[in-house]
Amino acid sequence: MIVTLVVVQLILLIYHQVTTWFDFFPFNGARNYTVKEKCLEAGSNCILMSLAPIGYIFKIADLVIYGAYYYWILFAIEVLTWWVPYFFKPSKKWAEVHERLHGETIMFLPHRGNNPAPNLEHTILHGWTLVTALLTTYCYLKVTLPTG
Repeated sequence: MIVTLVVVQLILLIYHQVTTWFDFFPFNGARNYTVKEKCLEAGSNCILMSLAPIGYIFKIADLVIYGAYYYWILFAIEVLTWWVPYFFKPSKKWAEVHERLHGETIMFLPHRGNNPAPNLEHTILHGWTLVTALLTTYCYLKVTLPTG
């Protein structure tokens, strides 16, 4: 089960890094990010997303606990950033950022007035984040790591 969990966590990390760094237009908006924006997005998330799998691989209890919380916090941030503005009125700043970075990417959800919709790239990311959070929580609660 731990191997499966680490694979799921690493798929999330790799998916995020690949879609941040590489242009797959119109699937993603990587071409619209500045180099600085890409470095900040990829760098910070690479570090944060790497800690939980490192914890499970090397049996570092604090990083295992970190993962049990981190993926839920990440999912909450994704919901607040993408889904709340879709269902409710977005801030002017988010509407401008969304339009600049993702306005021409694949959107499959119905329009809700002028509210920016999550694009396909991020909908996949959010779904995988939720799967990762659920599986990480399950493993944290139900699977005992070998001590050694």
